[in-house]
Amino acid sequence: MTSLHVIDAFTDRPFSGNPAAVCLLDGPPDETWMKHVALEMNLSETAFLHPVDGGYSLRWLTPSMEVKLCGHATLASAFVLWETGVLKCDEHARFNTLSGWLTCKKNGSWIEMDFPAVVCEPVAAPLGLSAALGCDLLSCGLNGMDYLVEVADEEMLRTLKPNFTTLATLPVRGVIVTCRGESTDFDFLSRFFAPAAGVNEDPVTGSAHCALGPYWQARLGKSEFTAYQASQRGGLVKLSVRGDRVLLRGQAVMMSKVELLH
Repeated sequence: MTSLHVIDAFTDRPFSGNPAAVCLLDGPPDETWMKHVALEMNLSETAFLHPVDGGYSLRWLTPSMEVKLCGHATLASAFVLWETGVLKCDEHARFNTLSGWLTCKKNGSWIEMDFPAVVCEPVAAPLGLSAALGCDLLSCGLNGMDYLVEVADEEMLRTLKPNFTTLATLPVRGVIVTCRGESTDFDFLSRFFAPAAGVNEDPVTGSAHCALGPYWQARLGKSEFTAYQASQRGGLVKLSVRGDRVLLRGQAVMMSKVELLH
């Protein structure tokens, strides 16, 4: 039997943040089985990890596709390794992924992830994007995975009701929408829509903050941020931009553990 843990990531409270399933395996999984498990879990991401030289192989699957970078399921995977005693609290969790080696370390109840910065280049907004989001766009960028657009204020961001059918036709993983924070609590806020990847709205998206960090660094003239992803569940992300790397910090909560019978 295979152990599977469900973790709420980027939160310190149950039923918030972004849930991810984590499969701890002895060796590489069968590709078809792995896709079936991800579809069965029907979460924005299911992580599959097994030991390799130097750490663990880590792959992330949505219900419909494999992705190259995922923050919340990486945080969840590291959390499971420490929570179950596979790793000691003072050991780093190292993952070999489609985005190279990623390292996580534990600091009290917080987990810090060392991720690549994914800088967006300014582009003209594709035809139909503004209409699909239902608002005017202050800027538009593209990082190869996602579009990143800025909107006027928090009210506009929080009340967006996108046309997911139209967004799913764009040749990207998803669309990051962001705005400047209006209080001292958060430097910026965001939402992330990825219907093409089988996830209409992702609750909290670590990989999106790899683009958001450099974006707001250029606009705010600082490198340390407290950010909030304003989905229905919501989640807090602290981050630091360090050259071509972004350090993401979040918390996590164990929600369940099951044994897969098939």
